[in-house]
Amino acid sequence: MPFDLRRLEPLYAKLPEVEPPKVPLTLRQKLMWTAAVLLTFFVLGYIRPYGVSQAAAEQLAFLSVVLASRIGSIITAGIGPIVLASIILQLFVGAGIFSVDLSRPEGKKAFTGTQKLLAILLSFFEAWVFTRSYLIPAPGMLWLVVLQVAFGSILLMYLDEVVMKWGIGSGISLFIAGGVAKTMFVRTFGPQNSVIIDIINAFSTGNLTQLIQPLWLITATILVFLLVVFAEGIQVEIPITWTRAKGYGGRHPIKLLYLSNIPVILAAALFANIQLIAYLVQGTPLAPILGVYDPTTRQFVGGLAMFTQPPRTLLTELVNTIIYGQAYPALWLHIVQAIGYLILLTLTSVLFGYLWLELSGMGPKQIAEQLVRSGFTVPGFRRDPRVVEKVLERYIPVVAILGSAFVGALAAFTDIFGALASGMGILLAVDIVYRYYQLLMRERLFEQHPELAKVLG
Repeated sequence: MPFDLRRLEPLYAKLPEVEPPKVPLTLRQKLMWTAAVLLTFFVLGYIRPYGVSQAAAEQLAFLSVVLASRIGSIITAGIGPIVLASIILQLFVGAGIFSVDLSRPEGKKAFTGTQKLLAILLSFFEAWVFTRSYLIPAPGMLWLVVLQVAFGSILLMYLDEVVMKWGIGSGISLFIAGGVAKTMFVRTFGPQNSVIIDIINAFSTGNLTQLIQPLWLITATILVFLLVVFAEGIQVEIPITWTRAKGYGGRHPIKLLYLSNIPVILAAALFANIQLIAYLVQGTPLAPILGVYDPTTRQFVGGLAMFTQPPRTLLTELVNTIIYGQAYPALWLHIVQAIGYLILLTLTSVLFGYLWLELSGMGPKQIAEQLVRSGFTVPGFRRDPRVVEKVLERYIPVVAILGSAFVGALAAFTDIFGALASGMGILLAVDIVYRYYQLLMRERLFEQHPELAKVLG
């Protein structure tokens, strides 16, 4: 029998929560709160836990932007526990292990409360894993460091709540976009190993072949940006009419990026946890299956974990092989790893896209009920949610799966061949900034026309 999440109310009801504002905030006030939270996030990234004797290596730099984390700081675990809690609950609800009706307010409250409770528990677990695996605590300081790292993730969870109730958009999206913007700026204009420095060195030495990699990084970043903006404009439009006023109608758009960046975020969180578990089982019989870790290259060279990270040197190896004829013994292994990573990330994004569609209230059934409840229907069909649902089933699942595959494949391709930030990071940042622009325009419209805000909510 499925476990009813509402039975956990005595536990999650005791957790502190951010109170919403008692009076509506102006757009300027919301922007100030959002900026304050973003500044706090950046500051947390530079706070080193007390008791850490050595800064951690950026072994998870590939995923740190997507998880809004900074290895070696108090937010080493980042939003990983929050995202993982969401994944676990979605899988359990989808499998029928947990029972919750997300169409009802009490069901949403139970799901949100349980997710917060689970995220706090996972914050301590992931803090312990990161501290044992990547941080180097001073003798006797292990649990003190664990508490600080767990506190960092819990604080991010509540900062996300502050943004949602007092600011604009989602705190998690804000942290990701801010981290990507910072990474791109440092990678372009930083004092060491930056694109500008590489270009200057290429011209000063006269070796123009050194321009290939920095120019490719700039080109790849621009291409990803343009592809995402182009994909935002691809949509299927379903004609609808308003039954309360004859002759009045419109179109209900279903975008290619219908699920936004959610599938690739969930896939990234899953990959991060696979790598963490694989690191913990080194030296055990599970290591060859989950992943064999090479401390010299700081990469997994076997097992499942190897295909959860892109080969970082593949572009350099290909360029040097083609231009200079250099031989790399591991080149073919890296090619196989790249293909495996591309396939695995794409399929995982599709899987999570399908699950998110079913559990987030964005499926054909939920959208059909919303349209009919608002007085809309599809021309030529009866005003019945079941009939409208049949029409939407032809489009929404297909578009959602194609969109999930697109974001997964694009992120993987960019991760493999390089850009000014990780492929996932650029993809998410562009999508987040675009949606923030839409939110700002919506907030500005509502501020100018309060009566419209009351009608549309």
